[in-house]
Amino acid sequence: MCRMLEDVQSYIVVHDMQVHILGQGGFGDCYFGTFFGHPIVNKRLRFHYEREKYMRHLLHEASIWRQLNHPNIAPFLGLPSIDGLPHLMSPLMPNGAADNFVKNNPNVNRVRLLVQIAQGLEYMHTRDPPIIHGDLKANNILVSDDGFACLSDFGLSRTYVEPSSRATLAAADQQAQAPITMAYHANFRWGAPEVLLDDMCRTLASDIYSLGRLGVEVRSFRPLSRSTQREVVWLTIIYIAPNWRYTISRPF
Repeated sequence: MCRMLEDVQSYIVVHDMQVHILGQGGFGDCYFGTFFGHPIVNKRLRFHYEREKYMRHLLHEASIWRQLNHPNIAPFLGLPSIDGLPHLMSPLMPNGAADNFVKNNPNVNRVRLLVQIAQGLEYMHTRDPPIIHGDLKANNILVSDDGFACLSDFGLSRTYVEPSSRATLAAADQQAQAPITMAYHANFRWGAPEVLLDDMCRTLASDIYSLGRLGVEVRSFRPLSRSTQREVVWLTIIYIAPNWRYTISRPF
């Protein structure tokens, strides 16, 4: 953790500010505020009451995010202190997340948005070493005031290391090859089957699968996040009895 703190130290902005709740997600809360007259958003992870765990996850996300500089990636502004607790700060994207944006703007050029998302992901994947996003979905794509799609939320991102030897495999196990988390399982609708079902690790390829699912989400009028009864039944079978032998006499 000390090494990670040193890596992001020059990016830390310690500034107490008054903020207001903007939205709540499954693993974090976002607050609206102003910083030197500019509207910003501060993200606080949900498990803030566990200080060591909070700092470990927050500094991990900051160390990944601060490396990224691309028109289709939300800018990282720093780690402001709010009530003594560091938050992740980025500019306010007035058009919100892509899922609500396309719903509220049915005539928007969705293909253009998807191209921009793909360009942001391509930038991450072609870095040296590549970076896996790990949590692609429309709710993690923000739309700027001029209509540009920007990737955000890098809490599950990892640096990818090609496992060509035991040494690199060990490094990969700690980074891109780390075991999948409950957060990834919670977003199963965008997750690659080999990651969810076979306990494999997130890869560049699993990002591409999620990108395809995101494309379906953006181009259709039915959000992937809304479960149907039959989908819940199937997922119960998948997660509760992955090794059982079972037969289904007829489709639902």
